[in-house]
Amino acid sequence: MKFDGFFVSDEIHEREVTLGDGSKHVLHFRELSVTDLRRFAFAERSDDEEVRAESVAKLIAASLCEADGKPAMTAEQAKRLKPKVADAIFQAVMSVNDPGKA
Repeated sequence: MKFDGFFVSDEIHEREVTLGDGSKHVLHFRELSVTDLRRFAFAERSDDEEVRAESVAKLIAASLCEADGKPAMTAEQAKRLKPKVADAIFQAVMSVNDPGKA
């Protein structure tokens, strides 16, 4: 199909993530759709503090996966991540889903 490049790939992307303690971990990520990324953007601009506070955790949960593509954690689990851990994983999510490269 001539539009194959228009759609989110099923490919699982590996990224090495360095945590605040200096430990390095190879994690796996799915590409996110425009709907997922817009949902995140809208949540970040929400008037509701709770919606804003949970936006990164929900994005991490949507993208972070096992090597076989199964979800690695729920949004509830992602909410419990340490701040530096969440930031490192979030940076990897954004590198896989860089809108400037799509």
